[in-house]
Amino acid sequence: MGAGGIEREFERRLALLEDERAILRRLYSYPPAIDYGADDAWANCFTEDGSFDVRDRSGTTSRVLRGRAELADFAARFSRPPERWHKHLVIEPLIAVEGQIAHVSSYFAVLVEHDGAPRLWVFGRYHDTLAKGTDGAWRFRKRIVEVESIDGVVPPLASTHEPGRGAVRGE
Repeated sequence: MGAGGIEREFERRLALLEDERAILRRLYSYPPAIDYGADDAWANCFTEDGSFDVRDRSGTTSRVLRGRAELADFAARFSRPPERWHKHLVIEPLIAVEGQIAHVSSYFAVLVEHDGAPRLWVFGRYHDTLAKGTDGAWRFRKRIVEVESIDGVVPPLASTHEPGRGAVRGE
């Protein structure tokens, strides 16, 4: 391989590493946005036509959100401190970049405070398709949340926050 070929190969590998790093940044920006009520930041994790599809381990869909308006409404109704404390964890992401599209599989777990104690509420897998926008940002085009186990004693986190309420004691 000549000098020009080595340079192109280096640039290709560097671009791939930069894309993977940007994708990780997107994966890691999602949890604090939903956990702390940054609704716009959470919706911005998705493309304009992005989808969020929650399924059980048999593949049966329980919730599908499509487009930024539905996603933003969902985020606005999601629980947040000080009403409820929870942490979404992204674990061991595997990233495959194919040009302007990436496929990522990872594990997830959600920790909650319930009855004054920390508790594992749910775990499973994320199956993601991300797209690189014209602004250079990677966003979820499709996020499939495959729930493998859920603690039925803990109340749900979604659709529990009343939009428009202040962050402190409903003020």
